[in-house]
Amino acid sequence: MRNPKIMDMSYLFEKMKPFALYGALAFLAFSCSNDDEGTLNDGQDQKVDQTEIKTVLETDQMTSAADTVIQDLFTNRQSGKSAKDNSCYEAEYTNTGFTVSFDQCKVEDDGEVLSGSLTVTYGGQDDSYTYSVSYDNLIVGDIELDGTRSISLDAGEENSIIFNVVSDMSLTLADDSVISEKGNKISTIILGEEFGTGKLTVDGEWIVKADGNTYSVNIKSDLEAEFGCDYVGKGLMELTKNGLTVDVDFGNGECDDIGELTYPDGTKETISLKD
Repeated sequence: MRNPKIMDMSYLFEKMKPFALYGALAFLAFSCSNDDEGTLNDGQDQKVDQTEIKTVLETDQMTSAADTVIQDLFTNRQSGKSAKDNSCYEAEYTNTGFTVSFDQCKVEDDGEVLSGSLTVTYGGQDDSYTYSVSYDNLIVGDIELDGTRSISLDAGEENSIIFNVVSDMSLTLADDSVISEKGNKISTIILGEEFGTGKLTVDGEWIVKADGNTYSVNIKSDLEAEFGCDYVGKGLMELTKNGLTVDVDFGNGECDDIGELTYPDGTKETISLKD
């Protein structure tokens, strides 16, 4: 008899497939702007630029094109067989996982061009919805991905699915600058009662290194974005840059572009999340 958990997860995968890509991008489709010369500071030498807030949230966006293929192949995995999309990729399965090779192709018509390969390794038999992904010079657009991500999926409360992701990744950009990320993110997709409604929440702690700076992120209250809203509408993020700690409050759930920063001395500043 099939494991009831596996049956529930398969059902949820099919039900949530239209929203899977949204889940990967929901928190990434914004940047921060401000009238004060684009800088948030506490009156001292240290400062936090609005674009840095985007940097610590957007690394998942850079893997999303490949993630879409991984989810489909993982859900439909068959040991010892192969799968092929004549326009884009080829996958070879083994007892322990599969390797996907991309040949200068697009998964989506308006997506990024992919080149290179990645390897997926399954979790144990008692952990059917856990897998790890190894990226080795995978090119997505003009970004090179290297490193590993371990992903665990579970059915949460009714009509929800939880993605627990542990990452140790480096991303080389077109200008040869490198962004690295290490840590844990827990994302939950929750479907509403009406089709097309629901929200995505994100919790976790992770460290991002970019442009000679080190950023530590601690989600103090889950970040939330409603389906159909371009902004994070709720949640509290603690961001530490080279010793300076700033709280970023995304609001009380309304779909607006307003956030509030709190500095160590208690000073508060309102920011816009519009592009």
